[in-house]
Amino acid sequence: MAERVQAIVIKSSDKKEKDKNILLFSIEKGKFWATLKGVKSANAKMKLAQSPFCYGEFVVENGKAGQIVTSFEAIETFHEIADDIDKYFEAIAILEAVNSIEFSTISERASVFVLVLKALKAICFGKNKNLYVLDKFFIELFKISGFPLFSEKCSACGNKAFDKIFVNYSVGELVCASCKTFDVEEFPKTAYLALKVLGNTDFEKLSTLKLAQGSEIVLLRTLVKDFECHFDKNLKLMGILS
Repeated sequence: MAERVQAIVIKSSDKKEKDKNILLFSIEKGKFWATLKGVKSANAKMKLAQSPFCYGEFVVENGKAGQIVTSFEAIETFHEIADDIDKYFEAIAILEAVNSIEFSTISERASVFVLVLKALKAICFGKNKNLYVLDKFFIELFKISGFPLFSEKCSACGNKAFDKIFVNYSVGELVCASCKTFDVEEFPKTAYLALKVLGNTDFEKLSTLKLAQGSEIVLLRTLVKDFECHFDKNLKLMGILS
């Protein structure tokens, strides 16, 4: 029986001489692998469907070896991302994060799906500074997952007068100097301010921001470490944190 879903291509891999396997992310089915038959042929009708970032409507059917894509119509390919190496690395990092987590509810899956589309659109079409969108993506992902990192006060004592700020990765929260334990890490104030500003700015308005120089990469390192603590995954953010 054929099933029609709107999905984003997370990644692809070769299968046989002319076929490709693609990992799709959809609201209806979550993440699942499907095969594109003959897609590596020069005149293949579904050639675009093998590309990461591609968002479209896929018709899939059960075959002997799993799901097979029988029809595809592109909604947005985001092909411009490949023309800018910084945008490409940033967008791939988003797909890597989605590939690394499982969703507990359909509502969470739907929220992350919408978040991914917003982030890819901001990277592809926005005039944003490097890494602003990726930082924003992780901030919003934590909110959806129930692990919001930002707080105006110490999560332990409620103190709002932060002299020094620390991240407690075991719970993914911020604490003050008085409440820090051995397993915390100091969080520079410039990165803290970047976290606050990005968390309160819509994707569409990120291009208007100008954060303290270097704060975006310091913040990203903190967000990635927090992600890995919560989801027990090592993110391979090619070209960004290496």
